[in-house]
Amino acid sequence: MTKLACVSVLCVLLLGVSSSLAGMLVEPNTGMEFPDEITVETPSAHYTLKATGVGIREKTIFKVNVYVIVSYIDSAVTLHGDLGEAIINLDAAKRLQMDLVRSFSREKLINAFREVIEKNYTDTAPFAADMDTFFAYWDRDARDKDQIIFQYLPGQGLTTSLNGEVKGVIKNFAFTEALWTVWFGEKPASDGLKRDLLAEITPKTPQTP
Repeated sequence: MTKLACVSVLCVLLLGVSSSLAGMLVEPNTGMEFPDEITVETPSAHYTLKATGVGIREKTIFKVNVYVIVSYIDSAVTLHGDLGEAIINLDAAKRLQMDLVRSFSREKLINAFREVIEKNYTDTAPFAADMDTFFAYWDRDARDKDQIIFQYLPGQGLTTSLNGEVKGVIKNFAFTEALWTVWFGEKPASDGLKRDLLAEITPKTPQTP
């Protein structure tokens, strides 16, 4: 396991999440490894989450690596229809983990979220106040090796953590849906990354012998 992957697993454990090393997903560009299944424990509930996919965000024509991201959803859930839309609308345990591999300004981070969300919504009024709250979490520039986790649990809301520190909880599910459009929306940050984040749950086409 790579050094970055070890850090990732440690932060998961610190957030009340355990993982099984029986199966791992590997992001091929960086070699970073992630459990294909994790367990989230709370005082009142126990969730087993399965990975839907892992990918890397690249920017500019030079394909500069920005972050590696892995997506998880409740393993008890079976999705139907448009898988991206189904994950966005899923009111069940789900989680996104971003491991940064490049430093950049807080303004770029905030603008990246804002631009994609606004591309997917003609009206952001239902969650505008929550979006302002979310943007206020980012009070410094993003740094290489930062780990950002977005975790939604039914009845608890969306928890955002930076390097194991909880930045806040947003109860409004409409904002959780909006945030997930950044990766799974009709107009995501990257079409290729969206495909990668759905790869583990996308039905495989049988190959002709």
